[in-house]
Amino acid sequence: MRKVLFLLALCAMTIHSFSQAPTYQQKLYYTCKVWGVVKYYHSRVSNCLVNWDSVLVANLPAVKNAATDSAFNDVLDTMLAVAGPMTIATTALPDTLPVELKRNRTFGWMSDPVFRNDVQIALDTIKNNFRPHPICWVDNKYKTTPGAFFMIFPYDSLMLNINTTTSFPDEWHRLLVLFKHWNMISYFYPYNYILDKPIDTVLFNNILSYSNASNASDFFKAIKHMTAEFNDAHVDGLTWSNNYSFPEPGYYCPYLLLKYIENKYVAVKSSVAGIVPGDAIVSVDGLTTTQWEDSLKNYISAGNPSVLRRTMCEYLLGGTYGSIATIVSQDSTGSIHTINATRNTYIYSTWFPTYYYPNDSLNRTNWTTMRCGVGYANIGNLSIAGADSMYQQLNNAPAIIIDIRNYPVSSSVWELAYLMYAGPKMFSKFTVPDLTYPGTFSWLLDSLGVSGNPTPYNGTVIVLCNQETQSAAEFDCMILRALPKTIIIGSQTAGADGNVTYFKLSPDIQTGFTSLGVFYPNGDSTQRIGIIPDTFLSPTRAGIRHGRDELLDKALYIACKIAAVQNINNNQATIKIYPNPADDIVYIQAANINTDKVKISITDVTGKSLEEKEYRPANNELNTDFNVRTFPPGIYIVQFKTDTEQYNYKLIKR
Repeated sequence: MRKVLFLLALCAMTIHSFSQAPTYQQKLYYTCKVWGVVKYYHSRVSNCLVNWDSVLVANLPAVKNAATDSAFNDVLDTMLAVAGPMTIATTALPDTLPVELKRNRTFGWMSDPVFRNDVQIALDTIKNNFRPHPICWVDNKYKTTPGAFFMIFPYDSLMLNINTTTSFPDEWHRLLVLFKHWNMISYFYPYNYILDKPIDTVLFNNILSYSNASNASDFFKAIKHMTAEFNDAHVDGLTWSNNYSFPEPGYYCPYLLLKYIENKYVAVKSSVAGIVPGDAIVSVDGLTTTQWEDSLKNYISAGNPSVLRRTMCEYLLGGTYGSIATIVSQDSTGSIHTINATRNTYIYSTWFPTYYYPNDSLNRTNWTTMRCGVGYANIGNLSIAGADSMYQQLNNAPAIIIDIRNYPVSSSVWELAYLMYAGPKMFSKFTVPDLTYPGTFSWLLDSLGVSGNPTPYNGTVIVLCNQETQSAAEFDCMILRALPKTIIIGSQTAGADGNVTYFKLSPDIQTGFTSLGVFYPNGDSTQRIGIIPDTFLSPTRAGIRHGRDELLDKALYIACKIAAVQNINNNQATIKIYPNPADDIVYIQAANINTDKVKISITDVTGKSLEEKEYRPANNELNTDFNVRTFPPGIYIVQFKTDTEQYNYKLIKR
């Protein structure tokens, strides 16, 4: 522990301690911090009464030329003077927030000895007299819907109103982009506290790459390098340029789809002669896959290794159209082969499936019934209406497999929660940035379900997840995990949950970040961790070679065992209700009834009985019908009761 504390202190000294001749890097670091706190906390600047961007650009040359500590403080003093007098507060600021809701509100740096006494007094005056109020620089896109939280930055997107390729910005405007961008992250990103490096260190380490960039390509690389240190898969997907591919030199590759399996990059689909599914990639163009990772990982924003490897599967073979990729591969016997393959297809073309399943038919499946009466739903295809239809048929199934090795096409899992939860239940909570008090957050609790749900799901839900499971898909896993009997099978998910905020750095460069912190009700975070499976399982090279979906096989094995136990214990009745939706007559057939008496009733959603009949089944079967012609259109519940069992079915009257 003593060694760790020493290293942390040494890191802090690297940033914060210097002599009377501060370096340019140190001066820029402190200027960025001062400029940011004035932007969001000063009574005039936070209300856009000062053109604060212009103040920075006008004073950066003087910051660069300041040869002494005193000269540097003179520049800061000039900037603070332009901001104008701070309104003096007449009321106290109640500071009752718990530590976890004010992690981004850090002011210890204001006491650093670099600042002259008059500058420190000015900064303390701003900090001590700030009171929460609407900040002109930031807003919520959906003000009336707290859960639909997407920040907008009215005066920070565009940051530069020029195309960086045709009009390469000067040093001061490149630094303006950095200062604006970093301060947005510093005050509003909910996960600064779990970065690989402290957020201040991220600023310090990246300043000179912005300052020294000599062309648009270097500038974009500087942006990619800094955003990589935010450790957020959302950031990586939101950071792109119209003019520069990453990695260079392009997004064209051979007809070869890779996945990271058994610690290797493995072909899972191939139209390249000499490479078949299950073969491992050893090297590309003379570099091993480890060397490729080392050369690119500092530009990829990834919260965990599964995301890094998922991204590398896309980048490993990329190049310019028509170029040759020299690929060394290893087959199932361990033999090594060298293949020259042409890069002739765009990496996001239709040949590459958006989500890969060893069983190709799952790409087209919405929901179906598999062996043992087990249900299956593919959330990448399942619509809200499909969720209703599925649950109508499968609400008495012993188990339902929910495949979330994809991104949801709709809010179908939310719909399933309303159908499956026994009642309202909190399954997550968020930290929401307080836009009136930059650097602080508030808790927002999230729940689903309805009171007195007459058709809750009593079976087992088996969720499939992997590295493709990200954001809304991870949130769906959290929803399903709140059910009483849920088993999650798979591998580490992306660990990037919550709504995103995105903005333009220039007309040709965009970026963004995760703007909601997502947690389980007990406070456990999902960021960078992802969804933790109950059973860790990944595909194998042998399984890929034989076209087996090993995760689905495992889920079916578990589900069929559950079904067998249920059949032994319950000898469950088989009940069919049709047509459904109905207009006039509803027919009910039942078999395998192990009782002398059955009561069937139709109720409204409040439980009020509208029709009720009793039967004495012959040969353990019965056939009957109900006339619902006079029922108002809506949802009703058909209740089937025996001495030992009760089943509820949803009936829709058109």
